[in-house]
Amino acid sequence: MNHNFPIKSMQEAVMREGCAVKLGLYIHIPFCRSKCSYCAFVSAAPRDDQEMDRYVNAVMTHIRASSNMARNRELSTIFFGGGTPSLIGGKRLALLLECIFETFSIADNVEITLEANPESATAELFQHLTPLGLNRVSLGVQSMHDEELKQLGRIHSVATVERAASAIREAGIPNVSMDLIFALPGQTVRRWEDTLQKILRLTPDHLSVYGLSFEEGTLFHRLNQKGRLEPVLDETYVRMYNRTRDLLTTYGFWHYEISNWSRPDRECRHNLIYWNQDEYLAFGAAAHGLFDGIRHAFISEKETYVRFHEQHQKQRDRLYFNPELLAEYKRLDVEEMASDVMIYGLRLIKGVSIDRFINRFGYSPRDRWQEAIDKFERQNLLEQKEEYLRLTPQALLISNEVLQYFLD
Repeated sequence: MNHNFPIKSMQEAVMREGCAVKLGLYIHIPFCRSKCSYCAFVSAAPRDDQEMDRYVNAVMTHIRASSNMARNRELSTIFFGGGTPSLIGGKRLALLLECIFETFSIADNVEITLEANPESATAELFQHLTPLGLNRVSLGVQSMHDEELKQLGRIHSVATVERAASAIREAGIPNVSMDLIFALPGQTVRRWEDTLQKILRLTPDHLSVYGLSFEEGTLFHRLNQKGRLEPVLDETYVRMYNRTRDLLTTYGFWHYEISNWSRPDRECRHNLIYWNQDEYLAFGAAAHGLFDGIRHAFISEKETYVRFHEQHQKQRDRLYFNPELLAEYKRLDVEEMASDVMIYGLRLIKGVSIDRFINRFGYSPRDRWQEAIDKFERQNLLEQKEEYLRLTPQALLISNEVLQYFLD
């Protein structure tokens, strides 16, 4: 497809829009104590402390080898994801943070997020990290009912969640996010609302709320394929989602992305980098990044990733984009990037800024997708409000049906 639009290279588009100033950094920690029934992410239980030490050292080697990637740019966000980053302990996480600080320029208001599970979100963990600037924790709660936690394969209890929330607050961390899952098999709307009410008593600043899906490769998917586990009815799913929106709005939360709510000024700035398709570096096995117009992912084989860095510690020609480490490497053309901006940006409740889109790519979304936009506006699934093109409230639950039309 060639529309002969005025911007001819991804680099030109990035520099024209000015988003090259923003830069995030993601580190993947692929360790979990056990595999949850619904989880399809790359993770496994560590064999011992040595395995975690070797992995952290490998990631630091990769970071140091990439010091030339962000010249004249500051990191605005740092995100430790997984897996369960809190599992490796405060000392190892502190080493990673110190390595990042030594290698890259850091913005004064940098957002530093740690994903943590309740059983490893302890006062000792935060003692190592708050002095280094940790200012956001994303706590994997999922449910506030012990029997549902067991169903999900979680190893914590509701009491553990409450202790973890207290430890985070006592550590002085100003932005606390909590993850929840709704539409569990057999779950009722009333039971889901009870989880929300209990979570709100813990005074989170941010909530990520996802409907359960049976991802391929998970225990839930296998049970579903065998006819032993059924999803909730569509009607129940819709009622749960709508009740979430209504209740959280009543409690002063801003619905800013399809599955995310926050207090004022407590949005996840790192995830906004994803949704706005700004740039971010990535480190670790199975980590995904977007830099210099290149969408990339590193190999998921943890031991291969570690051994490579152990064998190349003293080489001066190490590269961030080393071909031996890459599982994916795709240089995006402008049309692909514009498609991604629409697909990710329409997940935001405020939608895609038409002015920013034009500034970035040199044409309006309507210049390319007029037919699809007209169709969805007639169906009341898309609307333009001032400079933003956005999904309507009734489109949020069927967003994929709309977003697929913006695929390149």
